[in-house]
Amino acid sequence: MNTLHARALCSFAALQLLGAAHAADSATGQVAFVTWREPNENAFTIDVPKGWVVSGGMRRLSPVDARPGVQIVSPDGAIRLFLGDVDVAPFRELDPILQSMGAREGMVYAGSPIARYQDGAQFAAHYPGWKLCPEPRIVQSGLLRQESETLNAQVAQFGRKMGVAAGASVGEAIFRCRDAEGFVMATTLYTRPLAGQGVSGWFVYQLAGFTTRDPNQGYFAKYVLSAMLASLKTNPAWDARAAQTAGQYAQQAMQISNAVTQTAIQHARQQAAQGSAGGWNHPNTANLPRINRDPAVERNRDNANRGTRRVCDDLGTCKTVDNAWESVWRDHNGNVVPGSASGYPPDYSGQWTKMQ
Repeated sequence: MNTLHARALCSFAALQLLGAAHAADSATGQVAFVTWREPNENAFTIDVPKGWVVSGGMRRLSPVDARPGVQIVSPDGAIRLFLGDVDVAPFRELDPILQSMGAREGMVYAGSPIARYQDGAQFAAHYPGWKLCPEPRIVQSGLLRQESETLNAQVAQFGRKMGVAAGASVGEAIFRCRDAEGFVMATTLYTRPLAGQGVSGWFVYQLAGFTTRDPNQGYFAKYVLSAMLASLKTNPAWDARAAQTAGQYAQQAMQISNAVTQTAIQHARQQAAQGSAGGWNHPNTANLPRINRDPAVERNRDNANRGTRRVCDDLGTCKTVDNAWESVWRDHNGNVVPGSASGYPPDYSGQWTKMQ
């Protein structure tokens, strides 16, 4: 794939991964959402909480390089969300062609930084220190394995039709920066020659996250972010124009973009539904919702029968756990742990499924 086609593919799909078909109906509950339309190219619409400040949109750096970058801020400024980043350019790996020209990592070639590939989790963990805070402490990071495996298989298939080796991964990171806390989710994709020399590049197809100066609001911020991702719709006319820039690879570009989009939709739906069920279905009106610990819950825990009980999730996976656990959660690897006294998951990384 030449540089023009690579840029076209990146530009075409970067926005779509942020979400597509409106899936927030069941998740929004009492939160007042309004539709915001991208102002620069009428490229997409997205539902945002009413009264929050929204800025940004698409920035076109060239006919084949348009990047999304949207910022959403709560009325009191405590929560700041972002979808995309116009400063994230397509990357070039240090392939034999660049090496023969004397290039090295850290340089910029034709507008593309030269850097080795980072999977979704690596980029998500790298991003906070670059753009969000000076010295972040990564609390937790990792790949969403099920999403990554499914997406990678599809991308590899479509990549072969384009004459390249391709792969993708989805990752997340939670970080702390002084008194603030934040979250980043990223999907990255690489393309390399099937054989011999050729251009090797990689792209950040999806980037989204938030920071909050009140760590207790992490669950609420994650819910709002998931609901927005699930509500985003691209303009079909804009899609068609973007697809044309991919030339002979238009069909494969569409297929890759659709695969990435469906992965984002399913994950966003799950996360938004979990947040709604957890009680975050009300607007942020400067009195930010907090996780209140009920003393009675603590007393009940102390007095609970120390026996066991059987719990199952919606997929039929069952475990025997301590009867004193007020709530039970399973991660993607099958590990079962107790939830907090508030009834919420152990963290808001998105890997938890409730068992009851």
